[in-house]
Amino acid sequence: MSVPEHAPTPVVLVHGLRVSGASLHRIAAAIGDRPVIHPDLPGHGSRQDEVFTLDGAVDTVLDAIDRFGRPAVVAGMSMGGYVSMAAAGRHPGSVAGLVAMCATAQPSRLFAAPFQAFGAATAFLPKEAAAISKWLTRVAVGREVAEDMEVGGLALASIKDVVAEVADFDALGELARYPGPIEFVNGGWDQFRVNERRFVAVSPRAHLTVVPRASHLFPLIQPDATGASIAEFARTLDTATEPTA
Repeated sequence: MSVPEHAPTPVVLVHGLRVSGASLHRIAAAIGDRPVIHPDLPGHGSRQDEVFTLDGAVDTVLDAIDRFGRPAVVAGMSMGGYVSMAAAGRHPGSVAGLVAMCATAQPSRLFAAPFQAFGAATAFLPKEAAAISKWLTRVAVGREVAEDMEVGGLALASIKDVVAEVADFDALGELARYPGPIEFVNGGWDQFRVNERRFVAVSPRAHLTVVPRASHLFPLIQPDATGASIAEFARTLDTATEPTA
């Protein structure tokens, strides 16, 4: 693929647990005049019949980058943030810059325990769990955001597979292997902030932004601001040739 010398740095958006790539459509629209792809990860959206694996998720990100024919900014939220870290750590030459939103809790078996319990419940009572999940989401974020989250379907069956994969993921170790620029963005009320200082300390090129009075789902609740922030980060890379390998 021939790429213009001064083409804007493209962006791959990586969705969170349960939802699909389509849930990020408002963020993608807000990024503006640069190429954006927001694919479905294994076990989610159009790929709900597949089993989620971290390797498969990373391959999905790399396939999206390959479609651009050049390194891209990879921006993920929650589960997608950890997938983005894995992609950056394992394939730094493909990732021009990393944006990790709502994903600065170092995974562990202890931290994963509540999610494992929820995953087990959804597997045991799938219809009831789906109804409760939809109701709780609408109460928490309102109808419009909830409908965005439900685009492509809610992949409750994938929760147990995601938790099993991510529980042992060494996010800090992967980040230490990535030499490029990193932007961490957390909501002020997000429980995933717990290790944010450790994450920022991993790289001299890392920066942290905390959105005041914002929850774990703030990227979906504030898509215009989120898209603008990602676009501004990408603009800082538009004049760069290639990320440091």
